[in-house]
Amino acid sequence: MNQTVSTEVQTAAGLTDAYSVTLSIKNLDDESFLVPAGTIAAHDSLGVYSYEFTPEEGIPYLVTWTVLMEVSGESYVTTNYAGPYFVITKKSIRAVSDFKGQFRQGGVASFLLRITNFDGTPKNAEEITIEIYGPDGTEVVLDNSIPEQVTTGFYVYEWDIDADQGVGAYNAIWNMVTEGVEQSENQAINISADDDDIDTLIYSGKLLEIKYALENYLSCAQNIPVYFEQAKTTRDNKTFQFTFPRWNQVTGVKIYRNDIIVNDDIEVNYFNGTVIFDNTQTMYDVIHADYNFRWFTDEELVQFIGNALQDFNMYAPHSAYSLDHIGGVPDRFWPAVIYKAAVNAIRKLMLCLMFQEPQWVFGGPEGAKDIRSALETLKKNYEEDWYKLAENKKYGPYPSTMVISVPEYTLPGGRSRWFRYLFTSST
Repeated sequence: MNQTVSTEVQTAAGLTDAYSVTLSIKNLDDESFLVPAGTIAAHDSLGVYSYEFTPEEGIPYLVTWTVLMEVSGESYVTTNYAGPYFVITKKSIRAVSDFKGQFRQGGVASFLLRITNFDGTPKNAEEITIEIYGPDGTEVVLDNSIPEQVTTGFYVYEWDIDADQGVGAYNAIWNMVTEGVEQSENQAINISADDDDIDTLIYSGKLLEIKYALENYLSCAQNIPVYFEQAKTTRDNKTFQFTFPRWNQVTGVKIYRNDIIVNDDIEVNYFNGTVIFDNTQTMYDVIHADYNFRWFTDEELVQFIGNALQDFNMYAPHSAYSLDHIGGVPDRFWPAVIYKAAVNAIRKLMLCLMFQEPQWVFGGPEGAKDIRSALETLKKNYEEDWYKLAENKKYGPYPSTMVISVPEYTLPGGRSRWFRYLFTSST
């Protein structure tokens, strides 16, 4: 089945046509190019360019766009991901999975799932299992398919990957029943045999725990509901783009065509925030959606944590903690780092609310103004806690044992007890 990727060219004045827009599409499984560099993109409308290609199921792709604004000017490059594409239910609605990291043979892959209502309130599942499928669609035999529940609405599953497990793209399908309704979520990983080419830092281990803790401070920003938003169409009248990407799969999504809910022959790309119909829609069809999205990407959250850790290093006594050696950071320091990371995230959110599209989700400029005021108060509260914890870094924990030496003095010409002890012992 064909898929469409697209990009927009914007200046301060808004959408603008470029002199030329070309692209390449790389298969991230074997590093080959499905579409070679220099391929000309289709010009859909003012400032909007797209390309239709036929992906393999279960394969993630890197799309690189090269934009030249003027004949003799300099070009700039942007990138985005496409896929992996995978059918996760027997229903007609299909979903594009979220990419959750690259792991090595013989390692451990961690899958996390957060279940909430549409408004972001955590809730538990009555039933929950996980299935894992390989690059060829074959199901991996698991010793246990029941995830571990960490807290309300939060589940973890760790897959011990065999040393001889085949390399390639794998899909983990979460199947759950919440409030009597069956739901699914699709998460994708890559398995590699090359130990030097593994990027699991933000998807496993201690950093994964810290990132989850930070998300608890930002939970509302990671579960923002949007109701009945009208989509922007593309030239083919099959792909419809919505304002915000990073949709939360498990909260569900409703797609409307002419105010009627559609449940057949559509694909939802939760990562990019697009809906693709199998059949071309007419020029009179109007598409809307209810969806729930997260404001920050995993990469942004990790950057906030990393910056906060470097700020913490500057407080006395100077330290050199880093995310690359995260195990060396004492647990007592993490509350301070998380507070500062939350401050960094709130600053980013406040900056975003200075612009038109982000303001829209909070009711327009006036609503965004009230939100910024409330965020400023919250930021100051977090900063106060951060300063207190960071200033106390210099005191550190007291040792469990210590020696206290009290010197003794005698009158002039006398001898100390210590000297007499040494003299007597030596004889």
